[in-house]
Parts: sequence; C-alpha cells; structure tokens
Amino acid sequence: MGLFDFLKNKSEPIEKKMEEKSVGEKSKNVQYLNQIQKEVHQYLKPLGFKKRGRTFNRQTENGVWQLINFQSGQFPVGENYVIPGIRESLYGKFTVNMGVIIKELYEIQMKGKQKAFYQDYDCQIRTRLSHLISEDDYWWDITNESEIISDQIIEGLNEKGISWFDMFETREKICVNWGNIKGSSKTSKLDVALIIFQTDKKKGGRLIQEYYNNIELHKGHKEYVKELANGLGLKLTENEVG
Repeated sequence: MGLFDFLKNKSEPIEKKMEEKSVGEKSKNVQYLNQIQKEVHQYLKPLGFKKRGRTFNRQTENGVWQLINFQSGQFPVGENYVIPGIRESLYGKFTVNMGVIIKELYEIQMKGKQKAFYQDYDCQIRTRLSHLISEDDYWWDITNESEIISDQIIEGLNEKGISWFDMFETREKICVNWGNIKGSSKTSKLDVALIIFQTDKKKGGRLIQEYYNNIELHKGHKEYVKELANGLGLKLTENEVG
C-alpha cells in the first residue's frame, strides 16, 4: 500500500464523521425551530392563522391573505461561500417573513389560480418582522432556548407586526396605505391601480396609464406593464395620460 493510498483510507472515516456531524446539526436545528414555531403558533392560532410547514396564512377579506413565514438560513456550500462583509453564513439561524397576497393580483401578475395556501414568494406586499422592530435584517440563532426566542418574536408581532398587518387587512386599506408608507415597493402604485381596476375600470385604467408614463425602471419593466395592460384589454399610449 502506497503512502497516498494510506492517507486516502485514513481520510474516509474523518469525512464520514464530518458528514454525520452536519446531519446531526441539521436534525437539532429542525427540532429547535419546530419548538420555537410551535410556541409562536399558540399566539397566532387565536388570531386566525393556520399553519402548513413553516408558513402561516389567514384570510382577512375575501381574496386577501396575510402570511407569516419562518425562513431558515441555507447550509453554506463550498469553501468560498462566505465573503466577509458581502455574504455571511446564515446557517443555524432563521428570520420571520411577513406578507400580504391579493388574489386578483396573484392571478394577473403571476398568471396563477387562487391557492388554498400561499407561500412567501406569492406575496405582493412583503417585509420582515426585524425590519418593523429595528429596521435591521436580523436573523435569530436556532437554539434550544425556544421560550426566550419565541417570546421575542411574539413581542415583536404584538407590538409591530399585527399593526402592520392591520394596514393591509382590506383592499380599501391597501389602496390607502400601499405606496404611502415607508417600505413600499417601487411597483406599489401599479398594485393599487390593478386593485381599483377590478371595480372601476375607468379610474383603474387611468392610474395604470399614469404609472406607465412615469416608469423610471428599465425598459423591460415598461414592456411588462404594457403586456399586462393588453391582457386586461387596455391599450396604453406613450407619454399621455388616458
């Protein structure tokens, strides 16, 4: 047996142990996060939220859904995954996403049908609990101190999260608040115009035209809005409010 064969044979058990350790850590993280989520669920259940996996949904108006999602940090793949100051490892941590889905926007923008249960990526309105609490992108460590961590999340939801949801519990409130509060997306005015279009095509069409005229994003977005309008039976004109 040559020297390199010997080293190879010696490294196999070490690699196996490292793999077993990684699997064990993942299993513990899942158990700890399950317990944290279970305790937060006790707070959310009376508020009308239903759980599926790491996500909670509740319907506040016909076709308006509010969502809370527990997102775990991904396992860092590759030796060069971590770039200090640019990309850090979030493995062993989690954050709490919040969002709102308006059924007709999902059907128009995503070309999808109404779901029985929505996920974070379906939301038109999105934030994170940590952004509401401190404006930071904070990720909690996944540990066995489930009571302490769940209490922090519940406190944050009670003091900031639920009042944020209150601004988006009906279409009327969404049209008033979305685009006029801190954290609104650049496309919030389009979302509002599409909601209004469902019940007032003249006003909604005018708002879509105004949004189109004032687009400052890349050309691809302008083409997207034009195609979307065509699908609604609207013909948009250049530099002209309809």
